[in-house]
Amino acid sequence: MKYIVVTSTYAPTSTAAPERSRPACAGQDPDIFFPDGDLGPTHPQITEAKQICARCPLLQSCLQDALERGEEHGVWGGLSTNERHELKARRVSGRLLEAA
Repeated sequence: MKYIVVTSTYAPTSTAAPERSRPACAGQDPDIFFPDGDLGPTHPQITEAKQICARCPLLQSCLQDALERGEEHGVWGGLSTNERHELKARRVSGRLLEAA
């Protein structure tokens, strides 16, 4: 079974902190965000997860944290596994071009 780990980055630590937003994925079935296998970007499960992410107030921080943690599977920050790998590859190639 897969879980979305709720941390202070993704959810408020108490009800006394109303300035912190809750992630749109809170309370959703985590399996939506972890499709079986590499099913492509048009797979309905990935599309559903991305629609949930699109309305999330923490979209950017979720994506940044997923990239920093090296999340290998699932939809994080509105990007699928393949999209995050492509983003990482573009960042690395951009750094290599700057260094040359």
